[in-house]
Amino acid sequence: MPQPDVYDVATLAGGPHRVVDTALVALASTGRVRAVAPGELLVVEPRRRHPVEAAVLDAVGARGRRSVETVHWRALADERVTGIGRRLHEQGLLGRVLGPTAAGRRLLRDLRSTVGDGDLVRRVALHGREQVTDPALHAAVFEPPRHPVLPGGGTAPWDLSFADGWQAAHRTRDTLLARYEAGR
Repeated sequence: MPQPDVYDVATLAGGPHRVVDTALVALASTGRVRAVAPGELLVVEPRRRHPVEAAVLDAVGARGRRSVETVHWRALADERVTGIGRRLHEQGLLGRVLGPTAAGRRLLRDLRSTVGDGDLVRRVALHGREQVTDPALHAAVFEPPRHPVLPGGGTAPWDLSFADGWQAAHRTRDTLLARYEAGR
């Protein structure tokens, strides 16, 4: 069995969401993706080193900027991300319900004992987004964008990215409901 790469490890340790988180940290920390605002990403350098990174770069898009939520949604529908689980299942490392098998758990235990403090991307793959302790990097990659559509303030609807409609609608609804409840 070949040595698992960082995205195989992320799939074993946390599933497809962890894979996208790991790729975003790798892309942001190498400067290929930049946050133009918290939670809003822009491709700076479209160089592709791995199929998963290519899927995430495609999810961010070549023009404009995308919210982190939209990037997750688009990347999780990409075969380059979802195919990892099938391959690991065929190798006997991942069970049918996307949990690691005994062999997968042994592999994770061995990898966790060897990961160093300097390897942020591998730490995120093994332990999750909490490993990103740099506040600027954490905000760039994991915070939702700040642009609710609200009467009398916030962002005008025509200023939103076309991909942010669902998130903006939910933030607007939640904010309006909270104002209504506070005024009762």
